[in-house]
Amino acid sequence: MIATQRRFTLAPFATMLLGLSIASGMLCAGARAQNATAADAGTPPSGKHYALPANNDTVQWGWYDPAEKPKLVVNSGDTISIETWLHGMNEIKPGASMDEIVKLRLENDGGGPHSVTGPIYVNGAEPGDVMEIRIKKIVMKDSGFNFNLPGKQFPTVGLLASEFPEGRVQYFKLDSATMTTEFKPGIILRLKPFPGTIAVGPDPNEPKEKAGPPIHDAKGRTSTLRPWKNGSNMDVNELQVGSTLYFPIFQRGGLIWTGDSHCLQGNGEVNLTALECSYKEIEIEPIVRKDMHIDWPRAETSTDWIFMGFDEDLNEAMKIAVRETVNFLAEQKMVPMTREEAYALTSIVGDCRVSQVVDIRKGVHCMIPKSIFVKK
Repeated sequence: MIATQRRFTLAPFATMLLGLSIASGMLCAGARAQNATAADAGTPPSGKHYALPANNDTVQWGWYDPAEKPKLVVNSGDTISIETWLHGMNEIKPGASMDEIVKLRLENDGGGPHSVTGPIYVNGAEPGDVMEIRIKKIVMKDSGFNFNLPGKQFPTVGLLASEFPEGRVQYFKLDSATMTTEFKPGIILRLKPFPGTIAVGPDPNEPKEKAGPPIHDAKGRTSTLRPWKNGSNMDVNELQVGSTLYFPIFQRGGLIWTGDSHCLQGNGEVNLTALECSYKEIEIEPIVRKDMHIDWPRAETSTDWIFMGFDEDLNEAMKIAVRETVNFLAEQKMVPMTREEAYALTSIVGDCRVSQVVDIRKGVHCMIPKSIFVKK
């Protein structure tokens, strides 16, 4: 009920601010995203709906390749139900041993473990535009896992890898009716699915790696291991159904991939993996925005605006996320403020969280509550 009341409070601001700033663009999109539940209840979508199944042709293992033939071509405002696979081209599933998981990791050294479905080409998307992606629905499959690799073999993979030399894997039965799973007798986990990895096409000016394996392979493909300006392995657990993401576009057609599906994750993702799972479908609505310009990914939920930063140095990631937050507040037109006021407001109400520390480039996301902007 609180969210519903806030929705009606924010919508008039969106109408007044349409086209005035980045902030107004996100606010307008936010009002639409917040009404997604009502729309899903009976109002037909404005565009066409497509389904993209996961198979050996539509899924890539650990690499983004802008030269990959699009698996689907859609228009801005269409909706797509995307199926996803588990890691290692769906090979890490109940029964797979730690030895088999290690073998899969070594087979794709340098690439991510992620199975990513795509790319999806969106007509009209050009470099310099923004891709707005609304997450409208997630339907889980029935199993998931968590593992940490053997620290004796992978001493830097996982925050405390050297303290856990043998590695461990645990499989989970996921109950979509109750949205719960049992960790062990006496501990029940409430599931909150979100895409750990969602991306547009790679940034051709992505800087050279500061740590870890090369970002690009001999074919010019980009590893899914690291988050960056195009999104990728962000692991921001707020990106659940009803949220909206914004990415700067670097490739013609945008080129959308998703995978590394999560069903629950704590901020930090400290042992290497979340409760990893796969989806029967994640339904998204991509919208090409030519009225916005952003340098880093950002997102919004019904309650918050979210600003992201990624760097091998956690302090630098924090600076990027805070700077993006300050920029947004200083540029929005709802309640005009100076950059100094924006910096102060970020310090007072900004909730900056460590998204993950295990993907070579660490992530921070800063959240600003929408509720502080009150209708006059």
